[in-house]
Amino acid sequence: MALLIGMTGCGEQMTDEELLDQARGVNFAFKAALAEVQMQVFDGDWKIYAYGAETWDCDNNGYEFRFQRATLPQWKLKEPTRDAAERIATWLDDNGWEAIKTQGYSGDIANIVIHAAKPDSFVARLTIDISPDPDTYDIATITADSTCQPGDLERLDAIRRPGLHTEAEHLEDVPSTEHPTAKPSFGYTPDGKRRFWDDAD
Repeated sequence: MALLIGMTGCGEQMTDEELLDQARGVNFAFKAALAEVQMQVFDGDWKIYAYGAETWDCDNNGYEFRFQRATLPQWKLKEPTRDAAERIATWLDDNGWEAIKTQGYSGDIANIVIHAAKPDSFVARLTIDISPDPDTYDIATITADSTCQPGDLERLDAIRRPGLHTEAEHLEDVPSTEHPTAKPSFGYTPDGKRRFWDDAD
């Protein structure tokens, strides 16, 4: 999928279809990179706090995506926290991630936080927070912001939601939990159903 950035090759403003295709390509690359990170932490269903396909304002009159997942109750690490953090950081480094930093805390705080970025997959900021608790269950959260993309946010939102501002619009909810390998959706059909994309769509 070719990604168009801002303008067409003729210097003209993108059509609605081109703007939607650009945003979808960015979003799917962003979420695919994050899904690979999730799998390094836990191969199972994660709680969704921010699905990652909604648009948010960012610098230069553009838009970005925000993503947040957390492990479910009763999840436990299968290795010591520091070993897990070292393994994940090494995997990030081996797989093209940049600006990798691992932060621990002194005293009784056992959390370890990993920061990274992968601009070529449109990930501006990644944070992995691993919080162990020997008495109950461990928690891992993954949050990320995409790189800021040029484009009119309000126009893109209207294209993503063709039923916007109509009495008929009722948007289908994203699931409360999801496996990292689940097929992603982007935007909605005119009747408010989540839109899943095939090559022919």
